[in-house]
Amino acid sequence: MKPSALHIDSSQAHAAQEHPSRSTLAQGIRQAFMYYGVSIMQTFVELGAFAAAQLALPTGIANGIAVACSGSFNFLMNRNITFKASSNFWRSVAMFIALYVWNFLFGTWFIGWAAATFGCPEMAGKFITMAMQGIWGFCLCKWAIFK
Repeated sequence: MKPSALHIDSSQAHAAQEHPSRSTLAQGIRQAFMYYGVSIMQTFVELGAFAAAQLALPTGIANGIAVACSGSFNFLMNRNITFKASSNFWRSVAMFIALYVWNFLFGTWFIGWAAATFGCPEMAGKFITMAMQGIWGFCLCKWAIFK
């Protein structure tokens, strides 16, 4: 082996040891893009399921079916593709459902609170809650639900 080749190999190894978080950062960025991409696709799944179910069912039931379909889609895509989780499946299901329940309760409260307290239009309150839920949802999925 040439001395220069040995020098390159050892310097590359040294650089990898100095910055092991680079691959972790790249993985986190990739996961964030995947997570938010799944969220966008989930919107279309929910709208499509709602439109189809509403043809034959009352609105409330159609909405329940649509939310269940979109939530299941979100769970499976993020568990299997975004985070490639191998954690306990049923533990992840329970935590994911708890997150959905929390998001619903918090969102409902926040929209009303922001409107009553600040005169914030309800649609603006909805967008604010969606942004907050997107941030803590990613963090919880990455570091708790699919860990």
